[in-house]
Amino acid sequence: MDLDVYDIKDGILDLSKDAIYAIEDKQFLGNKQIRSVILPATTEHVGNWAFAKCSNLEKVTFCGTFCPGLFGRNVFAGCEDLGYIRFADTDDATARLAALCANSLDCDHLIRADDIGQKSWYEKWDISLVSLLNGDDEKNAIAAALCGEEDISYDGIGSVDGELPGESPDFVTKKAYEKCMLCYVRLECDRYISDETRSVINEHIMKNRLGYGNGSSFYSIFALGGSDLSYLERYISITGPDREEISEMISALSPRDVYAMSYLIERSNALSGDELML
Repeated sequence: MDLDVYDIKDGILDLSKDAIYAIEDKQFLGNKQIRSVILPATTEHVGNWAFAKCSNLEKVTFCGTFCPGLFGRNVFAGCEDLGYIRFADTDDATARLAALCANSLDCDHLIRADDIGQKSWYEKWDISLVSLLNGDDEKNAIAAALCGEEDISYDGIGSVDGELPGESPDFVTKKAYEKCMLCYVRLECDRYISDETRSVINEHIMKNRLGYGNGSSFYSIFALGGSDLSYLERYISITGPDREEISEMISALSPRDVYAMSYLIERSNALSGDELML
């Protein structure tokens, strides 16, 4: 099949019925039409930057099983909305964590690993997460800028050759939020998670709860997680706020966060009931 001629219907690039063995380097670079990609079981290699900067890409599905050497470098770099990279032999947890390697976790080597979905891969994912949590975002931003890496643009614009936006005025805040979202997703997809990793994650959420640190473990829920109450519920279970702290949380919400506000009011009322019983 000539991949220079292809159809994208309703945002879906479905190549599953074609005998495709390789996606060339930068084949779909910067294509903003693509929301979902379905690749056939015959796919043996996806080239460097093949889907990089596809800013609306959310899901990638391989009809076949994972095979070592499948991915080139930075295949999904700059795909910030990418939430799933699924193979026929991997589950939902692996699909979600694999996608995060391409954006928030920023560990391209984990996508190119030969053991995706295995316990050893999860352990390496957790090592990368703990290292990220222990890092200093401001220092990392300065260090990256000084390195002069050719694949990163620090003007916040990027370029057509695969350059990605780098440091911006909101860089540190965004990275702080992304760290917390990685924590929440890992706790949700907790296969093979060790007690030590879970403890580090919980400590990070506690250190950055509302009123402490940069408050990112609270604010990130609404900045990046939308109105998904499961993250807020997890935040509550870890931080164990009292009625006064819940009141502060309600005050920090925007008017559009009605479901979160309703949930927190119920929590506050429940605490009031407990206090009355005492």
